[in-house]
Amino acid sequence: MNRNFFYLLTGQFVSQIGDKFHMIALSFWVLKTTGSSAKMGAVLAASLIPSLVLGFFSGAFIDRYNRKIIIVGTDLIRGLIIALFALLFYLEMMNFYVILLMQALLSVNAAFFDPAIPSVIPQIVKEKDLASANSKHQFVNGFSTIAGAFLGGIFISAFGYLWVFIVNAVSFILSAGLECFIHIPSNSEHPIKKKQPGILEDMKQGYQYIFSKRVLMILLFMVMIIHFFVGSIEVFMPVIADAVSRDGARTFGFFQAALGIGTIVMAVVLSIKTVFGKEKTTLFTSVFFIGLLYVSAAFFKGNQTVLLFLFLAMIFLFGCCIICASISFKTLLQKSIDNKFAGRVFAVAGSVGNAAIPGAMIIYGILLEKYDYPILLMVSGLVLMALSIISFILYKEKKDGRETEYLSKPVT
Repeated sequence: MNRNFFYLLTGQFVSQIGDKFHMIALSFWVLKTTGSSAKMGAVLAASLIPSLVLGFFSGAFIDRYNRKIIIVGTDLIRGLIIALFALLFYLEMMNFYVILLMQALLSVNAAFFDPAIPSVIPQIVKEKDLASANSKHQFVNGFSTIAGAFLGGIFISAFGYLWVFIVNAVSFILSAGLECFIHIPSNSEHPIKKKQPGILEDMKQGYQYIFSKRVLMILLFMVMIIHFFVGSIEVFMPVIADAVSRDGARTFGFFQAALGIGTIVMAVVLSIKTVFGKEKTTLFTSVFFIGLLYVSAAFFKGNQTVLLFLFLAMIFLFGCCIICASISFKTLLQKSIDNKFAGRVFAVAGSVGNAAIPGAMIIYGILLEKYDYPILLMVSGLVLMALSIISFILYKEKKDGRETEYLSKPVT
């Protein structure tokens, strides 16, 4: 592992563990003090919506200005915001509206930080190592989510809410410190011009770049599809758990664990056995296999023990496929696009993905009130299999010499 990537990965791990502590503590504290699940949902929405909306515009800033400064600066700002959060909590000056404001500010920072990371990776990692680097990055995300959720509850019980907020503030500041040691090579192909276009022109060029390429549009479509079905499985799991078990809550916990373990196991496997050079096949095959898993699950039958085992296996494999698809489309984007447009592309991809998850939750929540889950699994799986085949054919058709040549040229 090269030193720059090591500092980036270590900083991400530290900050994400602390951030998971923060969200668990905040959710429980809001629910406990207000007694309102709606207010808890509002806090979670405040942490997502600004990032989702700004993602359609933040990429131009990421491509225009120093990415290292953006990464370090946003982590440092988030650390200071949460330090203020801890101080207000200590002084008993915290209230629901202050929480909403601070979560919105954290989300604004995330709109710049999150797309900057995959944009920087191709600058500090050799092309042949991109798939492996993305796998390691995905492993850190998955492991920190699971470990943070597990340890966060223990930490809250042992030390209380204040120390959780302090730990999260320190984690972001420590992450920013580690990121200071990252060296990002300058791009000599794009020297600074005396007269640069304005930020609005940068945004316009970014969208021209995205919409002018069928290959890129298909990849962004796959981003939406993948995230949409991540949202669908989150709705399916509690419904299925309640249907196949007497203790639905415990079974739902098992399902969540199976999904998390699947993502971690596959991330480890792909960090060792890289998919470099096979990203396209891996992406569309993984999405097709997710559809096949849904169709197969519609026919699961047997006693409670058999059903539980079958669904655990299905959800574990679902997690494996999601990671295969996620790493593949991220690597394809990094290899395909001109890096000076990377911020804009990944920012849009993030917003598309972030919008697809709650959208799927709403849609499937409504559908599951009208239809049985086996029917929805069957229809969803067949649709997903068809979409993966059509997208693969369209992607293959457009990948010709003219398209490849255009990918390396700036938009004028």
